[in-house]
Amino acid sequence: MAKLEADVIIIGAGASGISAAVAAAEKGASVILIEKGSTTGGAANMGMGFFAVESAYQKAQLVGLTKEAVFRFFMEYTHWRVDARLIRRYIEQSADTIEWIESMGVKFLGAYKYFEQSMQTWHVVKTQGSNAPAERAASGMFHALTERAEELGVLVLYQTKANKILFEDGHVFGVEIESNGESKVAEGTCVIVATGGFGDSPKLIKEYLGYEWGKDLHSFRIPGVEGEGLKMLWEAGAAKTAPVMELTYTTPGVTDVYKTLSETMRQPGLMVNLDGLRFINEEILNNTVFTGNSISRQRERLGFTIIDESVLASYKKTGLDYVTVHHNIKTVEKWEKELQSYLSGEEAEASGLSMLHNKDQKEARNLFEAESIEDLCEQTGIDLEGLKKTIAEYNEFATSEDLQFFKKHRYLRPLKGGKLYAAKHFPAGYGSLGGVAVNDKMEALTPEGKKIEGLYSCGTDACGIFGDSYCFYLPGNTMGFAVNSGRIAGYEAVAFLDSLDAEE
Repeated sequence: MAKLEADVIIIGAGASGISAAVAAAEKGASVILIEKGSTTGGAANMGMGFFAVESAYQKAQLVGLTKEAVFRFFMEYTHWRVDARLIRRYIEQSADTIEWIESMGVKFLGAYKYFEQSMQTWHVVKTQGSNAPAERAASGMFHALTERAEELGVLVLYQTKANKILFEDGHVFGVEIESNGESKVAEGTCVIVATGGFGDSPKLIKEYLGYEWGKDLHSFRIPGVEGEGLKMLWEAGAAKTAPVMELTYTTPGVTDVYKTLSETMRQPGLMVNLDGLRFINEEILNNTVFTGNSISRQRERLGFTIIDESVLASYKKTGLDYVTVHHNIKTVEKWEKELQSYLSGEEAEASGLSMLHNKDQKEARNLFEAESIEDLCEQTGIDLEGLKKTIAEYNEFATSEDLQFFKKHRYLRPLKGGKLYAAKHFPAGYGSLGGVAVNDKMEALTPEGKKIEGLYSCGTDACGIFGDSYCFYLPGNTMGFAVNSGRIAGYEAVAFLDSLDAEE
């Protein structure tokens, strides 16, 4: 069997793996980076930027967030059920990581919120020739990281699959890999696993999260992210932790495709379940994590937002209530064109995350136009009597106040009749989070909590920092943790190598 050698072997060249490779190589280690696909950056190429606190951008924009305040918020949000030392280290390093990325020629537009109530922690990468936030902006950052890795001598093995982490006399000594049908061993003193979770495995999603993909969950499936790294870590003796989904919500075939339709139907109007009952203060619809959680508790894990011609007319007059940085849809001027296109079944041009929608999602009917409440209920399956009662009650609230969930009065737009429009929403997500126990050095831990020397995990596989729900109040956290934990793993692997040299 052919053999390769390096100080550090990294499995997976996504956001975390490529960051780990650069970090380790900058400290003088020889690095082999194993990637079963043909590019670096992985799912993060679809993103726009990442989390940081006390960055130069925030200071220039007079954003008064401090590391201490964010740490306190993070720990209270998770009820201290996560590793405080790891959270503290991640937050402490985050601003320096912005400068680290900038040193590779990457520029940022600044620090942004994702929604009104969120904090201004999302550092969006600048795309060449533009001063506006853009989808896939982060892909340029990973191109720069890859160039830096190659400059430092990192050997990137594309189209190469890792099969097993190898041990000798209880110590990590490499990885069994496969390329073009040939098996090889990549020998190294340290192994870092950065494989991105199991978002592309309906089997593992069902087993660990309880959702049936394509039925009651429509998460993005990044091709090839099937949990192999977690399985290798578990086989190597690392402890399992309970993974979660980075939950959001979606209207399959509409979200990220027909952006005006999607953004209009995600405004803080009326939302009901199949029984026709409200179940949420619709003000939180722009916090997609909380909305996804709420929808997942409903019968058949479904929720519907409903507007009518009068609500649409108010949006035409004053614009939308919620405008996201991601889509930047402020008006409904394209409503009629997109609605006609959608209802007629025309093929929409795929872009951004919409490229990940599959054929069934694109062809399913999840947005409805109806002539009456009866017609709407017949098309959607919503209980007619329940919906009639809810609309009457909601319209009464609009004359005074929301006595049910206390939504602000300015969002209480009554449904007055005429044509009705409804969007069917499902739980969604960007992938799994967590699955393996690590410490603040990103060292893999045994079920007894002892470190497995030389074995590290970073990025999605090790991302147990959010408790049961992704912290969308601090946007950019998924990519932020990936890049920063990769950087930590790379540095700590080299520190471990140095400690072995010192012993000799």
